[in-house]
Amino acid sequence: MTLTMDQTILFSILAGLFALLIWGRWRYDLVAFSALMVSIVAGVVPVEQAFSGFGHPATVIIALVLIVSRGLTNSGVIELIASRTVDASRALWAHIGIMAGVSAVLSAVMNNVAALALINACRLKGRCQK
Repeated sequence: MTLTMDQTILFSILAGLFALLIWGRWRYDLVAFSALMVSIVAGVVPVEQAFSGFGHPATVIIALVLIVSRGLTNSGVIELIASRTVDASRALWAHIGIMAGVSAVLSAVMNNVAALALINACRLKGRCQK
């Protein structure tokens, strides 16, 4: 199995992208945008299609979820949920059950990705309070 030149270039860009993301020295959005620009300059991504993914509904939903979860964190709602659900004195099985129950209730009334973002923020908030 032989790779074409475009495939080799693309895999090299992806390897560099993953290395920079794992390294974590620069912001992930700048690293991703830089990888896109390198892909365009290298000719492996057509200029006409370079930004077409930003119009996809999944991309818009993820962006909105991040905005809403930041707003809920800033407003104190996440702090309220975390104070009632995250408790270091509980057994692990109880903590998992409570978080699963809260996740189920949130998923029943909102997008699953949004529920995950809220629960993850709640979990991280509880971890930071210890």
